[in-house]
Order: sequence, then C-alpha cells, then structure tokens
Amino acid sequence: MLDPMTAAPAGSPPRPNIGGDGLAAAGADDEVSSIRVTTEGSTVVITVEATLDAHAGDTLVRLATAAIEAGRPDRLDIDLRGLQAFTDEGADALAACRRLGARLAEGLHYRTGRGPGREALLVAYADTGEQPEALGDPG
Repeated sequence: MLDPMTAAPAGSPPRPNIGGDGLAAAGADDEVSSIRVTTEGSTVVITVEATLDAHAGDTLVRLATAAIEAGRPDRLDIDLRGLQAFTDEGADALAACRRLGARLAEGLHYRTGRGPGREALLVAYADTGEQPEALGDPG
C-alpha cells in the first residue's frame, strides 16, 4: 500500500524509507526529535519521540498530509508514547492532524499513556471541547 516515509530536515520533502525504520532529527541539540512513518495494514502510524515543538509539528503535519494523499489509508495513528516534551506549537500540530484524519474512513487515533504525550493531546483539545480518540491506557 504505502512505503514507509521518514521526516526530512527542514526544507526537504518527505522521502521513502530505504532499509528499515526511518528516523529524522529536528529540534534543539539536547532534545532532538525523531519522527518515523510506518504502515500496519491499512493504518499509517506516525511515531513522534523526544520533543514536539514547532519544527517537529510542521514535519508531523507535512508527513500526515503526504501519507493521506499518497495512499488514502483507512486510519492514521499518531504514537506519542516516546514524547518527552512539547510546546504549544507542537500541540497545535496535533489539532491540525485531527482535521486531516477526519478525511479517513476510520479517522485519526492516538497512541499514548501517561506523561507528555497525553498532556500534549489534552492541550491540543482544550479549546475544542472534544475528546481525542483512543487516548490510550491512563495507567
């Protein structure tokens, strides 16, 4: 269906993954973000680790858009379990992905537990009055 893609440095388009999981760096030297895109059947999974800041958020939205347009998956999952920190701009990117996921048959879902990933989702949804799908195990 879709080839895995990786996030590229700012200004570069997403590129197909060559040989294994793709990782890309973005952000401050001591809090380097990585974003990985994989497929699981008809689901595209975007994994965000370390910091979700403005730059990583832009990359997240760009990769989500590319994945949806390239193969029209049934579902988009954003995995935030490896997130260690986020900014308001990073949380805004999660809200932007929500709008993208509305175009899919099974929508957008999140993979998270306690910690910064869950907190980023709560900030992203704070002004909407909505609840995110599949917040994950609170335990």
